[in-house]
Amino acid sequence: MTGTALTLRAFHDLFPDEDAARAWFERARWPDGPICPVCGCVNRASWLRTIRRWQCTACNRQFSVTAGTPMHRTHLPMLTWAQAIYLIVASSKGISAVKLSEMLGVSYETAWHLGHRIRAMMAEDSPLLSNLAEIDKTHAGAPPQKRAKPEREGGVGRTLPYRFLPGTA
Repeated sequence: MTGTALTLRAFHDLFPDEDAARAWFERARWPDGPICPVCGCVNRASWLRTIRRWQCTACNRQFSVTAGTPMHRTHLPMLTWAQAIYLIVASSKGISAVKLSEMLGVSYETAWHLGHRIRAMMAEDSPLLSNLAEIDKTHAGAPPQKRAKPEREGGVGRTLPYRFLPGTA
């Protein structure tokens, strides 16, 4: 998939169900196996099938792939997160929360929070989205507002911005 855009058909092949989406997020976050966010043990956790979480064998704490990320304490399925990430990244001019809520079948408030959290992951160096989502020619957020023209002082003209030279400040 490197160098080419992910088509909708390829996305559905990549994420056929909830378990595939969860496994993808786990591989993206933990390439060497699950890491306990409490004690830091790598690949020493067992999968609890009934509650769908990991349990560290060293400290007995339970955790999931969303712990410590903007997806922390989410009640949404991982497949919904994957679909929202795809829709936001695939739309070149961004996508509104109204459209996102219609396409995902969630409330406007949920879509709004989802969009903000995904944009936060895209803005920071998120280990969850690094080397996985390439963002090109997308507009995140509202367009810049028009600013008032600076006032002119006695016909001299506009004041020009200045910068500090190295070693002068």
